[in-house]
Amino acid sequence: MSDLLEQTFEELRQMLGSPADRLTPTHADPFFTFVFPPNQVLDLARRVRRWSNQLERDGFDVQPVSLAALAWQRINASGRWEDWREMEEPGQYRDANGSVRDVLRKEGAGIIADVACLCTEVAPRGLLLLTDAALLHPWFRVDKLGAALHDRVRRPTVLFYPGKRWGDHGLRFLGIYPDDAGSYRTTLLGGT
Repeated sequence: MSDLLEQTFEELRQMLGSPADRLTPTHADPFFTFVFPPNQVLDLARRVRRWSNQLERDGFDVQPVSLAALAWQRINASGRWEDWREMEEPGQYRDANGSVRDVLRKEGAGIIADVACLCTEVAPRGLLLLTDAALLHPWFRVDKLGAALHDRVRRPTVLFYPGKRWGDHGLRFLGIYPDDAGSYRTTLLGGT
């Protein structure tokens, strides 16, 4: 099954190498969702550095960004993490989870805003790789990024999406969430 990761990476390289291939009838942004089985999160993480080097040799200015790190920056900036930890009884995590979810989804100041700032930077030959999406569970479902960033992405962006694909545009985050319609504005790779 690991060969599927390499096949999907090669498909991505081909699409990135040809601007004409990035123009689709749906006028999708240069936003790619690299779908892979959730049980391969660690395997994929080990490959991203090597793939980044290959993409740099292909002429891209690669910027890997951990979604988990962005999330922690938001949580830490809220100044409430220690309070949340103190208020929770052992085994009672729902209130804290709800608070973390609110911080990450905050309109104009949540994780979508952070990713939007990165995606909208105009960088000739720039390429943004969004990693560690699985670590946003249970607070945020990353399949919403493509739709939320529609018409704002200015440089190729790749979201490494742990989950399953169904149909032409549907996704299932981590393979445990209900089917989501996804976004036809992103180009789905792999996951078949």
